[in-house]
Amino acid sequence: MKTIFIFLSIFLGCLFTQAQSDSIVVYRIEYERKITPENFTQSFTACLELKLFTNVNISVFDSCESTSSSGVDIIENPDDDSQFYYTPKGKNIRCVLKDYNNNRMFNKQDVAKKYFTIKDSLNIFDWEIKDQVKDILGYNCQLATMTFRGRDYSAWFSPDLPVGGPWKYDGLPGMILAIKSNEPFIEFEATGIETRKIIAKQIENPFENDKPISWSDYKSLYKKKAIELSNYSPEKGLSGGIIVQRIGIERYIEEDDMDYMADKEFEKQLSDKQN
Repeated sequence: MKTIFIFLSIFLGCLFTQAQSDSIVVYRIEYERKITPENFTQSFTACLELKLFTNVNISVFDSCESTSSSGVDIIENPDDDSQFYYTPKGKNIRCVLKDYNNNRMFNKQDVAKKYFTIKDSLNIFDWEIKDQVKDILGYNCQLATMTFRGRDYSAWFSPDLPVGGPWKYDGLPGMILAIKSNEPFIEFEATGIETRKIIAKQIENPFENDKPISWSDYKSLYKKKAIELSNYSPEKGLSGGIIVQRIGIERYIEEDDMDYMADKEFEKQLSDKQN
């Protein structure tokens, strides 16, 4: 009888393990993104969402619209609304995929409207965790600060949630629920959090068939195009040129880079006129 009981316990344990492996826990966090371009008084907002597939250590950050051609498609199962599947589609222009098992992330960024897939490491954030705490959406959050690619940031993360964050931001011992640049430019704040279990399915990488480049290579391409555009002249004999910024959300051209000088020359011309 004892032998039968042990066998039954092992059998039920196997069934429980199988049931667990047949499902994936998903955190869906909706964020409001606010961008305030330099010299603008108006901010531009958008809704984006992070889906973190905890069992397989993958997250996908994209636009909230489920049918967006540039995002991730969410299909509700008519038999059980707690199950949904994700399918990459379109150009995935806004998508950021993080693969925690392999410590890498993918996203697309453009150079003069030509998009490149960038493969980056997840170990690119140097955070300093502070003592300040506050509540966001019912979660206890702690303050952290860092400098990342030309901008200083303050972020609030919850250690009660898995590791992750909006867009590229990551690397804290918990989920980043709010982050903003200290000089007003970019800001994300969580507006809703839900968890679901879905039927286990391989999470597809929408960038799998692309040929990714490194962040360093992307910066080189950006600078090359910036120099090319600054020398552009619509007609022979006419001066012209298109000036591009050295920094957006990230710094693309270093401030002390002397190869690209069109922006500084333009600023000097404006200053001379004002004086």
